[in-house]
Amino acid sequence: MFRLINKSINNNNSNNIIKLNKNNIINRFCSTTTTTSINKDNVYDLIIIGGGLVGSSMACAIGNNKSTKHLKVALIESSKIQSVEETISNPIPDIRTISFNNQTIQLFKSIDVWDTIKSTKRINPFNQVRVWDTSGFEGIHFQDKDIDNNNNNNNNNTTMGYIIENNIVTSSILAKVKEFDNIELFQQLSVKCLNDYDQETIKSTSILPSVTLSNDQQLHGKLIIGADGGNSILKKQLQVPSMGRVYNQKAVVCTLKLGEQQQPNNTLFQRFLPTGPIALLPLANGYANIIWSTNLIHAQYLLELDDESFLEQVKDSFLKSPSTSNSSFFDIASNLLNLNPKGLSGNEIYMPPIESLVSKRASFPLRIDHTFNYTLPRVCFIGDASHLVHPMAGQGVNLGMADVKALSEIIQQSVQSGYDIGDPMMLKRFEEIRKPENLKMLLSIDTLFNLFTNNSILVTGIRNFGMSLLNNISPLKTLIIGVSKGEPILKFK
Repeated sequence: MFRLINKSINNNNSNNIIKLNKNNIINRFCSTTTTTSINKDNVYDLIIIGGGLVGSSMACAIGNNKSTKHLKVALIESSKIQSVEETISNPIPDIRTISFNNQTIQLFKSIDVWDTIKSTKRINPFNQVRVWDTSGFEGIHFQDKDIDNNNNNNNNNTTMGYIIENNIVTSSILAKVKEFDNIELFQQLSVKCLNDYDQETIKSTSILPSVTLSNDQQLHGKLIIGADGGNSILKKQLQVPSMGRVYNQKAVVCTLKLGEQQQPNNTLFQRFLPTGPIALLPLANGYANIIWSTNLIHAQYLLELDDESFLEQVKDSFLKSPSTSNSSFFDIASNLLNLNPKGLSGNEIYMPPIESLVSKRASFPLRIDHTFNYTLPRVCFIGDASHLVHPMAGQGVNLGMADVKALSEIIQQSVQSGYDIGDPMMLKRFEEIRKPENLKMLLSIDTLFNLFTNNSILVTGIRNFGMSLLNNISPLKTLIIGVSKGEPILKFK
């Protein structure tokens, strides 16, 4: 489960412990600024730090709304920005792909970027998810039966979601950002520091917080939004405490070319191995992405293998199973309750043929993290800057996009009601809306991780008994499909 993660500015994961500084006021500042030294050209309504998927979507949500399109926005992105044409010039998909649920697709439509994303012909809908593990049972098959495979799946209401490359979506959104007159995009610039931020001073005076960029330019904002990821410099400087843990795992990712298939490429496959889950995500044009979460030693081993040996490891991880003894708790319960009437071992699950490895392999460390405070006076955190999850459920970005939707609506209400967009009461409403939803997902995924990485005989038997039981309860499966599509199930008032 969670344990308190103590964050300092210099994070060292070697001991899996990060030190907590209880003072929420920055001790490391740039030079002091006063209201008399502010250049009005450098004053913005919103300063968004991070121009990735979440930050750029936040900017578009403000620019594309008639109530907020007058607000002056600064969007700061440290990386080089590619055009959509540059992004799709390479026919081989990027190794970083994301599963977008239907609620996120609706957001893309509302900010008028979905048509651009579709025009790349690099989107792939999925309507089935197959989940099983190495213990030798048939697993769970989730299927949205309303999908029309001959309809090219343009109606996202008939899909569980879409698998799309991260850079395709990001470049499409940033192309839209450039169309708005009220948004100024600061490219290849990072935030050096937040200047002299003091909570009580910000709350009790008209002094606006400001940031200094890597080119020493200072920007002042009524609201500063941290959308700069799990290693948010804004959160580090504010020393905002969080809770979570390091998983001592890495995700190894790569892109594969699939062979000719007997079935449509619309199924997401995930198998739980003793070392962690491996997933195959279907991509457009006969490609697929692998996300293999495993322990640190095994991850390094996978990265060092030659391509042919690595492909063999991937195939074996999906298709090979140890034989069962027919005397485990699961086998006895399954026979008594007839939960696996076909006597399937798990090997019978259809897997698309893998033709070749077409990308380099990369890896990234895995952890779970939840920020105590999403908001401070005139500061707000969204996306990975406030919550990180294990990628096994593919919900990290979708949670961030739900943050965007909620915060943009709060800002719209503030403008319409005559409130300051940095008003603490309005920002607190955002936190009250999003924190319970994010916590539900984080706790659910962390519980699943603990359940599937515990290889004791008892836990394995109970786990497989429960999964087989779930596979035969249609209403519960329908609820889970709804969650994966982004539909709210349990609501907090």
